[in-house]
Amino acid sequence: MGIKNAAEKTIAYAKRNGAKAAFFAALERVTDKLKDKYEYMPPSKEALEEQTREYKALAEAGNSVRFSIVVPLFNTPEKYLKEMIESVIYQSYGNWELILADASAKTSDIVLEYAKDDPRIKYYHLETNGGISENTNKGIAKATGDYIGLLDHDDLLTPDALYEVARLIRQSMKKNWLARYSDCPIRLIYSDEDKYDDTREIFYECHSKPSFNMDYLFSNNYICHFAILRSDVIKRLKLRGQFDGAQDYDLFLRCCTEAALEMPTCGNQIAHIGKVLYHWRCHKNSTAANPASKTYAYEAGKAALEDLCKRYNMNAEVEMLQHLGFYRINYEPDIFGSRKDVGCIGGKILNKKGRLVYGAYTKDGTVMYKNLPEGYSGGYQHRAVLHQDCYALDIRCIAVREELIPVFEKITGVKYVDVYAEALMKAQLPSDTEKTADEKADNNAPEMADDRFIELNEDEIKALSMKFGEEMKRRGLRSVWDPRALIRITE
Repeated sequence: MGIKNAAEKTIAYAKRNGAKAAFFAALERVTDKLKDKYEYMPPSKEALEEQTREYKALAEAGNSVRFSIVVPLFNTPEKYLKEMIESVIYQSYGNWELILADASAKTSDIVLEYAKDDPRIKYYHLETNGGISENTNKGIAKATGDYIGLLDHDDLLTPDALYEVARLIRQSMKKNWLARYSDCPIRLIYSDEDKYDDTREIFYECHSKPSFNMDYLFSNNYICHFAILRSDVIKRLKLRGQFDGAQDYDLFLRCCTEAALEMPTCGNQIAHIGKVLYHWRCHKNSTAANPASKTYAYEAGKAALEDLCKRYNMNAEVEMLQHLGFYRINYEPDIFGSRKDVGCIGGKILNKKGRLVYGAYTKDGTVMYKNLPEGYSGGYQHRAVLHQDCYALDIRCIAVREELIPVFEKITGVKYVDVYAEALMKAQLPSDTEKTADEKADNNAPEMADDRFIELNEDEIKALSMKFGEEMKRRGLRSVWDPRALIRITE
């Protein structure tokens, strides 16, 4: 990002959220850039050749999954168009078709030349421009693959993208003793991604994504690119034009909530590949380089979440957060009345220096975002200020579903007190208008004065927190972290 672009973003941010929030955001960005040593390492020539040999053996045996890559075109610059097409042509995995649905006024001679040389490239010039959802749906309708992937007209796939996706699908097929790819339980596959600055020809801001996390998805479209869906799922759900700008987010929300909130086995239906398979091109008009360039997209994202709440009878309001494209669902009177999948919800705990010390835990007992300074959001994806599922919550700042209170007291050996509700209530008290919601939470955080745990040391409290989290997992319930609610302790 250039200096001018960065300055413009900082000024816009300050206008939306106040000078103090802008200061912390700028400070965090500088800190993150100093720490960022990311360098994209493409697969070697030898590795790609081995992948191609493996694909050809599968193809000869009639056992290769077929992919359809759907790209809506509209006045795509010639350079971007060529590079996007060639990123598909040079895949190490060969069983694909590239479907280009072009709503430009004129047909593309460039694409017609590519299609003449490679019959896997299917070009459809649309009579009218119906918007990105309708145009993409027309391409999806033409797709013949077992799985359908979405690719933007100015972005790039890594050369091993389809190979890695195919390998994951084959692993699932083998594990489940299945023969037909249409029977594969995986409905959605997504990968890590990075950004590509085409003026400097560098890759940066690697987005290393977590495994499927329902509440994180309710906060932000972290799935984004590269996403591939099973053909029957995407052809049934389709993209919806009323959410243009956030049409992919709306699709992912519907696809994932179907599995996570309606079906008992969502764990094997949504899969993550922890490897960069997609380069998101950045130029002056792209959302990747300048989020404010498409503010309508963020309103559409909010509308998609509101539609989801209505569809699942959630009594809730959707709040747009200070960072564009990030949201918060506020449940009334609480999350338990709207979400039968949630067993507990908890906040974060700060020490006297304003550092995050306890709150949410990973499976190995690591404190998520440990030592993050007060006022920081957790990096450019701002995860540390978002609702998200976690393995366990600290029992000192937690709310538990009413019917599970006896379980909590049996496991922990202490009387249940809803400290989380008090912490969240204080965060929502009126405060200085210059402060953001997250800053209000920090400044109003109650001091920790809980004698229930006076005889327990930190290791014992952590062990009990993990044990209760494990019980939630055993019951198939989510533990949701809400960093807006916080308390302070003195150490």
